[in-house]
Amino acid sequence: MEQPKPPDEEPLSKAEREALLGAMSPGDWARAESLARVAAYGLTDMTASDLLQETLTNLLSGDRTWRRGVPPLVTLKVAMHSIASNAQKKVDNAPIDQFATVSTGEEETAEGQRAPVIAAERLGPLDTFEARQQLALIEQLVKGDAQAELVLTAWAMGYSGAEARQETGLDAKQFDAARQRLLRKLKPVAEARNTK
Repeated sequence: MEQPKPPDEEPLSKAEREALLGAMSPGDWARAESLARVAAYGLTDMTASDLLQETLTNLLSGDRTWRRGVPPLVTLKVAMHSIASNAQKKVDNAPIDQFATVSTGEEETAEGQRAPVIAAERLGPLDTFEARQQLALIEQLVKGDAQAELVLTAWAMGYSGAEARQETGLDAKQFDAARQRLLRKLKPVAEARNTK
């Protein structure tokens, strides 16, 4: 017989989930959209809006758990990362390579033979593997520092300076402190890249 869970380990009810999402400020929603853009980066089957919508649907339907005491943005980030990871696995394991374009058959190779497929992606599996390892390391380094994660998200989206600060929703002092912490945390990654 399954032991009942302590009250603090019970997942949130649908009403509690709706209340927490309903209480999010416009700034929180902007940060959720930023997190969705980062999580959806590189996905070919899903946009950032699709990812955020699917995450909200899954959280409200109870298909994804929402642990008690975990803030909405943290829950959204973890759930979006999981959904994006699953979507990427589907693409990676698909029988047809989306990055290959089929030629018309009119082109000829240097040997005078027709080329049926032209590679569109120049990166090899090792490049992709190393990039994913670095991203996982970066995520580990900033995990638990919500403000540094926001700065990293803004940088990943291509923002810098005042634009990056505005994207994070932090004031100048908070942003500068988070940026300094982030740079310290990223130093090992930068040093590892420079030794290659």
